[in-house]
Amino acid sequence: MKIYFFSLACLLTCLPLCLQAQVGEMYPNMSGDNLLQKNVNLPIKNGKPTLIALAYSEKSEDDLKAWRAELFNLFIQAPGTNLFDFEPYDGNVKFVVLLMGINKVAAGKVKTKLEENVKDHWKEHIVVVKGKNIDHYPSLDLGKAKKERTKPYFYLLDKNGKIVYATSGAYTKEKAAELEKKLQELLGDNQFKKKDKD
Repeated sequence: MKIYFFSLACLLTCLPLCLQAQVGEMYPNMSGDNLLQKNVNLPIKNGKPTLIALAYSEKSEDDLKAWRAELFNLFIQAPGTNLFDFEPYDGNVKFVVLLMGINKVAAGKVKTKLEENVKDHWKEHIVVVKGKNIDHYPSLDLGKAKKERTKPYFYLLDKNGKIVYATSGAYTKEKAAELEKKLQELLGDNQFKKKDKD
């Protein structure tokens, strides 16, 4: 179970609430495979906003647990969910497991463990990226201090891939509310996914 969250730790941060230095920057290009073995390029260019939850440390596990359900509920309609109780927002969500340095060697094992433990309707949203070093992603401000490496980071992108909101670390209701508010602003009147016709 530990490896499951590591992988989802290697995915999936407001130095009080918002990492202002990142807002306005373009999200860097990344490429990886999701748990359905399909290649995913980030940022996604499909005319919709995207939330990227990213982590690259096994120690971010505890913070990720608290965020996971909140973020999936914003974007994903679980099979069997009553449509009157819940409508997901019309945007993209990707949990990025960023493997750098020697950790890239373990990419296969990380994906296998995730595939075994992740619910089927989540698999397309989890992306394992074999990345470069931290210095290659200056716009993300992932942090070089030991304490900063143990946090998950969250980036809300507009439809062009520009970071409009960023936060990190432990879940709080305030952070979640601010993130959802920014998402609603991006979506405007067309907030919810269209329901499939029977």
